[in-house]
Amino acid sequence: MSGGYPRLTFFCPHCKGKTKTRNSRGLSATLRELIYQCDDPECGYSFVVHAEAVRTLSPSGKPDPAINLPQSPQALANVLARADKHLRAHAGAAT
Repeated sequence: MSGGYPRLTFFCPHCKGKTKTRNSRGLSATLRELIYQCDDPECGYSFVVHAEAVRTLSPSGKPDPAINLPQSPQALANVLARADKHLRAHAGAAT
């Protein structure tokens, strides 16, 4: 993989050695399939990994209406806490 993207690191589940990405293809806007192969020639294990976007941490400034990932519970709690803090600050200033 190239293009300045960070590499998703996996170790061989059998020998625990380093692996390399051999191929990658997008299956959808939120799912990518990667093929990994163990660097150890004695092991030679190869396997498929699915990397999937599963929840939203921060909403997009340019949302695609076709993408509908659930909000992370922790991120939602943080948003609500900030909103509550903001409301309390303004309520205190109004009195």
